[in-house]
Amino acid sequence: MENNAIAGTPTPPSTNNIAGTTTPPLSNNNATKGESSNDEHLIDIDTLVWNDTDKASNARERTPSIPKIPTALRNSQNQKLPQWFKPSVISIGPYYYDNRDCREAQKLKSGHAKKFIEESQQEKDVLYLKIKKKTPELRKCYDNKAICEMTDQTLATMFLLDGCFLLHFINYSSKKDGSDILGFTNHEMAHIKEDLFLLENQLPYKVLKLLFKDAKNSKPSMEEKIKDFVASHVPFPRGIRVKEVNPKPCHLLHYLQGVILGKPVTISPTQKQNEEDDGRGRGRPEWHSCENVQELRKVDIHFKPSPTSYLTDISFEPLFGTTGCLKLPTISMNASTMIIFLNLVAFESSDTTNNLGVISYLCFLDSLIARWDDVKELQAAGILRNFFGEQRDVAQFFNNVCSKLVPNPSAYEDVKRQIQSHVDRHHNCRLRKWHVQCKQKYFSSPWSLMALTAAVIGLSLTAIQTFTSVFPL
Repeated sequence: MENNAIAGTPTPPSTNNIAGTTTPPLSNNNATKGESSNDEHLIDIDTLVWNDTDKASNARERTPSIPKIPTALRNSQNQKLPQWFKPSVISIGPYYYDNRDCREAQKLKSGHAKKFIEESQQEKDVLYLKIKKKTPELRKCYDNKAICEMTDQTLATMFLLDGCFLLHFINYSSKKDGSDILGFTNHEMAHIKEDLFLLENQLPYKVLKLLFKDAKNSKPSMEEKIKDFVASHVPFPRGIRVKEVNPKPCHLLHYLQGVILGKPVTISPTQKQNEEDDGRGRGRPEWHSCENVQELRKVDIHFKPSPTSYLTDISFEPLFGTTGCLKLPTISMNASTMIIFLNLVAFESSDTTNNLGVISYLCFLDSLIARWDDVKELQAAGILRNFFGEQRDVAQFFNNVCSKLVPNPSAYEDVKRQIQSHVDRHHNCRLRKWHVQCKQKYFSSPWSLMALTAAVIGLSLTAIQTFTSVFPL
């Protein structure tokens, strides 16, 4: 394999200065010399604006499916966040090609790749030629500035080696003796699995399909094994049953995004009406962000796990006209979950399809979590399983990551509107306020309930004693 450096050297700019080209003004016999000069100036501005717009549009269309991490996330003040974008054991793809921290595992790749080719009964040269033919197309999946110095031969060799290693790892990682077969310790296995879902450590899914398309003696199929491998990395304690998968995922991280979101969010009739009103100029009604957990508890809103683990499965159910129940998917919070969420945020921030499902979910959860006691309440409700550390650390993660994120404004819109309507009704109803205050004062803990019971019993006995003294039996 060629040892080409992956420099971030940008390609030299084009010598054609399109934006600076001036179009001569139309001749007008009645126009003065000053008017002609003004026309030229207006045409220059118009040409500049149109050319800049075209350049921006083309740049948007060329956004790669495996982009570099956005600068805002990479330069975060939180020291942990930048570390969660870099592989710790294994490098996949060109961005961390020949990375110093991954050289030990790099030496093992060729052995695993060879075993996959032998077990799938394929020829190495045939697979290489397949990938080499598609390399110009596969190159477009990455940031060109980061890989401009890598030749097609280097990329094709890297795709073959990394792709075969990845498929061989997926083949055996779920087996009981998988770590022994693969030659990694349990500690290394855990970190490799994390590395395979980092945005800058992705391989185009097209490469994997080229490698397993003609594989033999693979039961269940390689596609089923990949689906199970991805599903085993969802951050849900109850797991997930994958029913529908993205037929054309860009890479494993994109595959995982589709699995945890489930079905895409559909637009409700209310949202459609709002969009129509917005189009007629009436605009959307003023919207308030969702209040945190402690504030919602004060208006008698309870929390309960959703029936499924999909991030889109969030709903609000009014109960008895005075209380409400907000249902949220159950998730496990640990370092692996945070790494996955962070890389999905980076992917969605760069994605041209405007699929902001994970970002919208995290922002919704961030609006509920203002302090550590909000995390405590969600833990008690069985919605958050905290394996990360202190409740304060979990709250800080959401607050730091979501501080500059922009969610889809239509995400969970009906849920937010129902919550806001419940809050408004509570503030406008004295009976509802009295009901909630009584519950919080006398039924918030076993001790207050015992005190209330003792007081009721004492009053009852006093009343009975008074009655019997006035009306002796």
